[in-house]
Amino acid sequence: LASPDDPLWRKSIDAMVVEVERCARLGIADLVFHPGAHVGSGEEAGLQRVAQALDLVIERTAGLAVTIDLETTAGQGTCLGHRFEHLQTILDLASDRSRLGVCVDTCHIFAAGYSLAERGLYDEALDAFDRAVGLRLIRVWHLNDSVRGLGSRVDRHAGIGAGMIGLEPFRLILNDPRFRGLPMILE
Repeated sequence: LASPDDPLWRKSIDAMVVEVERCARLGIADLVFHPGAHVGSGEEAGLQRVAQALDLVIERTAGLAVTIDLETTAGQGTCLGHRFEHLQTILDLASDRSRLGVCVDTCHIFAAGYSLAERGLYDEALDAFDRAVGLRLIRVWHLNDSVRGLGSRVDRHAGIGAGMIGLEPFRLILNDPRFRGLPMILE
């Protein structure tokens, strides 16, 4: 949805509309997606394209009870969403935020440079997310360990406890009352 190539951008919007419609037919409440890559047009232009695309998707799927969740990313290449501020910008630029939420992926935020390794770092990362986006917008977690190190910007998932993140962050997330009742998916 961030592509500067108009035909590809329109095809991506069409595909997202089909996915939202499919979710509605199946009774799936949330659709998680990566914001995409700006492929050289720059972060600002890419973020604007994502917001414009979401406006069109929401308009074309009006009346469907499906929330579209922006997923945090590791930031490989020109991928957007590895900074919490990217998500904030997309949400701020979107005309209708009522059907938008966020999916936080532990591997992705770790690879993007947000450590959750111990209580202080966990609190610092979540405070940064809350300031930028708002914890209330988290609708789902993807719980994954990371093959690569902190700040690597490489999206390579590992099983929990088999990667570089360690077990403590998962204990903290699972025991955080703010996230009680949210779906947490092992990928």
